[in-house]
Amino acid sequence: MSVTIEQDLKEYLAEQFKQIELRFQHIDQRLEQIDQRFEQIDRRFEKIEARLEKIEGDITELKVGQARIEGEIKRVEQTLGGEIKRVEEKIDGLEKRLEFQEFINRGILIGFLAAILAGLAKLFGVIPSS
Repeated sequence: MSVTIEQDLKEYLAEQFKQIELRFQHIDQRLEQIDQRFEQIDRRFEKIEARLEKIEGDITELKVGQARIEGEIKRVEQTLGGEIKRVEEKIDGLEKRLEFQEFINRGILIGFLAAILAGLAKLFGVIPSS
């Protein structure tokens, strides 16, 4: 009897160990699947990090380019500011000349009209000839 009980107990324990071993194998498989998923996630994070680094580099290049452009704009504004002042001064000078020329032309025109009227008046006898 004790041999049978021992034999039955060995068989029962062996069966229980097999079940436990199967469960451990199942847990190991699940852990391997989880590890694979973590590896996939790690690869994706590495790709994202590489993209972010590239974007950061592009942003840095854009900032440098923007600073250069701002410097160029300031330089052009200074150059054009001086040029605009010179052009305005020239325009003012031309306006003054034109105003003076118009004044002279009006005087000459009035003189011609007065001479023509005087000549017509003398021609028609309005003004006696001496």
